[in-house]
This record gives sequence, structure tokens and C-alpha cells, in this order.
Amino acid sequence: MARRFRLIGILVGLALCVALLPVGAAGQGKPFSGATLTVFTQNPPYIAKPVQMFAPAWQERTGGKINLVTAPFGELYSKLMSSFALGTAAYDIALFASAWMGDFAGNRYLLDLTDRIKADAGLNWGDILPTYQQTVNWGGMLYALPIDGDVHTVFYRRDALENPKHKARFKTKYGYDLRPPATWKEYRDIAEFFNGWEWAGDGKKRFGVLEAFRRGGQAFWFFMSHAAAYVSVPGQKGNMFFDPQTMKPQINNPGFVKALEDWVALVKLGPPGMINFDSGDVRSQFAAGVAALALDWGDTGIVGGTDPKSIVRGKIGTIVLPGSPQVYDYKTGKWATLDKPNVAPYLAFGGWVCGVMVTTKNPSAAYDFCRTIAEPKNSYTAVTTAETGLNPFRASHFADTSGWKKFGFVEPDLGSYLGAIKASLAHPNAQLDLKLPGQARYLDALETQLARAAAGEITPKAALDRAAAEWEKITDGQGRDRMIALYRAWLGLPAK
Repeated sequence: MARRFRLIGILVGLALCVALLPVGAAGQGKPFSGATLTVFTQNPPYIAKPVQMFAPAWQERTGGKINLVTAPFGELYSKLMSSFALGTAAYDIALFASAWMGDFAGNRYLLDLTDRIKADAGLNWGDILPTYQQTVNWGGMLYALPIDGDVHTVFYRRDALENPKHKARFKTKYGYDLRPPATWKEYRDIAEFFNGWEWAGDGKKRFGVLEAFRRGGQAFWFFMSHAAAYVSVPGQKGNMFFDPQTMKPQINNPGFVKALEDWVALVKLGPPGMINFDSGDVRSQFAAGVAALALDWGDTGIVGGTDPKSIVRGKIGTIVLPGSPQVYDYKTGKWATLDKPNVAPYLAFGGWVCGVMVTTKNPSAAYDFCRTIAEPKNSYTAVTTAETGLNPFRASHFADTSGWKKFGFVEPDLGSYLGAIKASLAHPNAQLDLKLPGQARYLDALETQLARAAAGEITPKAALDRAAAEWEKITDGQGRDRMIALYRAWLGLPAK
């Protein structure tokens, strides 16, 4: 009898191991024949393109079928939440913003993938940078796979900033040497200097800067990238969003007000209509040579550095976000002056992730398709392919430059590009994007007021005061004590 139970135990163990193995390891044939997976993400090309790239080979190998459904970015969150709330099981897989993990994993809408990930040697989990491992972690469990790495950097035209005539003219006007901006004041000075004249030598009027200001067009992240250096005291947690003791919003403190004053002033230092730009406009306009500076995710470097139509290829420098000589300390309620500019790279958006819906009828197939996008070889292909929207998130993505060169990058663009991203991710004062239940509502409430400030309808201080009031209502609706506990856990602070 004992031998019989031991045999049963061995068989059960083997069955569990097979269930957790990635496709191809469970035996021969097509393991998911007849399974149809509905994958939901934003409209192509960005983010949907990797699904389109890898689906045919996955279907051939597994016998499964991929049904891709897309929507504009501004509708992704609401459509997913509606599906969850109604229990429609409309999707098997979603490629979504990691910042929504608090809503999706926190409410158990996603399948816990921890055991599958641990059993998947081919995924090479250790190669994924720790920052992006954390983006899919909720309560110590892993609810998705990272497929993207996001951090904001600044791009500049080397030919503009290194031109001797421009340097002389700039120093005469501003009293210091023209160089890649180390502070947000220098960033604005450079944008002002290059705005509105024929500095590119082609007879066309050019502009100073490109950023996204449109509500629903990622404006939240662009503003927060400006604010981070003004409010992120090195070594102190809880600067960026809420007081971790009370959940009182920080977004209308003097540091944020200063950042918004800076930011809205830039609207006049870019091309006409920039107030309605989203990040896609930043990328295309920079590649077209329209401006000397741009702030964006890595995609601006990719489009400008690899698109055959780009007129700035081979002329692009990339740097970590500028800093501030002063930082506002919310604990003391005072500004502190530092020996050198306070730098706080902002991991805006936090990267796209691939999650499996808890309602799927084909969990093993769904996991396998996510890991097909995330695994080392395919992910390297994705981050070195145009218009995927995916940026490096594995150590190996930085170590092997051959794919980047085949992609079209030339030096010194490539070294500058990868170096700035690596430096941002490794910086001790790098700031994570907000990851809490209600994140999308907090974001929209702030973007509503940012748009009004950018349009000149209200002052920056009034805009942020109104946003803070809305944030208080959202927090109360979520349950303040609950949110304090979740926020503190996210920051790594002990429970109150």
C-alpha cells in the first residue's frame, strides 16, 4: 500500500511539472490544438505589433489560434475593467500598463503566474532587470510577465548643441556654455534659444522642444518627469504622490507647482499645436528634425535613430532627465539646496506587461503565448524592431549591440541611447510610477487639470489644488485606511 501511494505521489508530481512547463517541453505534437486565445491591447502598430509578429509561429508550433482585439490607449483601462466587472471573460490575455496592476491583480482578475514562471527555465527570469520584475509583483506574487522597459529620457540634436556659432551666441545670451541640459532651467533656456529661427541650416524655421501635452496622450507622465527632481529627496520614500502617513496628495506642494510652471511655459517653445501632441507626435516630429530637444520614452530615439526617413539619424544624443539644484522636502515643508543638481529619473508608465485573465479556459496556452513575447530571443527581436513600442527590459538587451546596429542605429547615437537608459535605471534616486488601485482615475483627474493649466485657463497652483481635491475623493472612495496600507507596502515601508 505504501508503495502504491508513493507511485501515485510520483505521478501527481510529474503531472504538475508537465503542466507548468513551457510549450515544447511537455511532449511532441501541437499541445494547444483547438485552443483560441483572445488577446487585447492597444491599436497597432505600437504594442499590438509584437502580437502580430509572434502569433504565426506560435500558432504553427502549438496548434492554437490567436485572435487579436485592439482599442485606442485611452479606452484600454475602461474596457478591461468593464470586462472584469461584468464577468464576460471577453479576453484571455491582455497587454496592459504595469501601473494598473493594483486594480487588476489587487482584485484577483489576473491569474497568479508565480509557479509557472519559477518552473520556466527558458524564460531566464534572472535576466530581467529587477525593476521590471517588480512591476508584475503584487503582494509577493507574480501576476504577469514584463515585455517592455519604460523610462523617460531627454533627446537632443548634437549638431545643434555642438555647433560653434550656436555655442557663441548662446553664451552671449545666457552667460554659460551651451551643453546638454543638467537642470530643468538649462533645458528651458536651450528650448527658448532654439525656438523660432532657421538654426538647422536648411532655410526652415525650427523649434526648441517637443513634449506631449494632450489629455489622454500621456501628459501625466511627461509632467511627472519634470516634477520628480523637484520633489524626490534622495533616500526618502513617499515624495512623489502621497504622504504615506495620511494619503494626503503631494501633487500640489511647492515642488509640483514649480514643475508645472516650468512645464506649461514650454508650450510656447515648441511647434504650433504642440498642446495637442501625444507621444507619437513627439517621435515623428523629432525624426523630421523639427526641434532641438525632446522628452519621451526610448521610442523617440528609435524612430529618430533608425527610420530611413529620419533626418536626425546619427545626430542624436540621449541623457538622463535633468535635475534641480533645489528639492522640496514635504516632511519639513521647506526647500533644500543641494551641492549638485538633484536628479530623479522617472520610470514613467513602468512598462507594458502581459497578463492572463483568471477566467481563461486555456491558462497554459495563454501563459505560453505571454512567455513567447517575453523570452530572451523574441524580446530582443521586439526591442530592436521598429514600431513595436517595446523598449529594453533585460540585461541581455543592453549587452548585445549587434541587433541594435542591424536595426539601423549608428554610433555615437547607440552608445548614448543605451547608456542613458542604463544610467536611469541604475540611478539610486530613480522613481517608480504609481501602482495602486484607482491609478487610472488619479491619472485622469490630474491630466484634466494639467490640460487647463497648459491652455492658460487657470494657474498652475489652482490646477494642482483642484487635482489634489479630486485625489482625496478617489482615495476616500477606495477606503483611506486600505490605501494607506497598500501605498506603504508598495513603498516598502512598515505597516502603520
